[in-house]
Amino acid sequence: MEDSWSKLLNPLTPIRVICDNWFFLKQFTVRNIQNRFKGCFLGGLWLLAYPLMMLAIYTFVFCVVFRSKWGDVPGYTDSKLLFAMMLFCGMAVFNIFSDSLGSGVSAIASRPNFVKKINTPLELLPVSMVFSAVLLTLLWFAVLLIVILISRHSIPLTALLLPLMLIPVILVSLGGAWLVASLGVYIRDFAQAVPIFTQVLFFLTPIFYSSDMIPPDFRFIPLLNPLTGMVENMRAILIQGQSPDWTGWGLQVVGTLVFSQLCYVWFMKTKKGFADVM
Repeated sequence: MEDSWSKLLNPLTPIRVICDNWFFLKQFTVRNIQNRFKGCFLGGLWLLAYPLMMLAIYTFVFCVVFRSKWGDVPGYTDSKLLFAMMLFCGMAVFNIFSDSLGSGVSAIASRPNFVKKINTPLELLPVSMVFSAVLLTLLWFAVLLIVILISRHSIPLTALLLPLMLIPVILVSLGGAWLVASLGVYIRDFAQAVPIFTQVLFFLTPIFYSSDMIPPDFRFIPLLNPLTGMVENMRAILIQGQSPDWTGWGLQVVGTLVFSQLCYVWFMKTKKGFADVM
């Protein structure tokens, strides 16, 4: 029992599982993306069309209808376009997390045939949902970088830090996917609760507003949200051309690593009963 716990609590264990089963993970991820656009007339074109449509819609709603402004950022003269980019960047970060939870909650419950196979690494199914979300959202960042290039005629060198800034986002998404995937098997109503949770979290994350706009008495609320720092760091490196908050980033990595590891342990301990309830 002690060896089992020590193995599960080792942060290298999930990495080994992913590396040892990379072929299966790749197949799961590709199938997830294909199923999303299966039967669509435009097919894979939706991968590019969707983020472009979202950027256009949010630009119109918040910049034309509500006439929202973000503030002054060096290198940008169009305040409306700046607001749209800030919003789009926050949406991209949040999309990885919300997509991972939204698809992860049914990752196991909707695949009883995998549960009944003895040697199937079920822990890879939630991971494939996260990988799918990350790959699809990378197109959002690509669109954002193109808009930045057009608007300011250059892309900040700090944009090279994008992979590093994605690490805590991926870790918290992995933990969340493992957690909801397990709970989704035992509590079928949980699939209805996840969209509500992500919707509430969306408004508690400074996506279409900045943290400075929050009244001082309530600024502690976004600080309790781990996605807040991730969104702000991403905006800093991509749009503002500034260095991220490295101290905050380090704390995010440590915190999300612990969270994802605990959720992995939970998943591995609870998956033994999946076959009994499906």
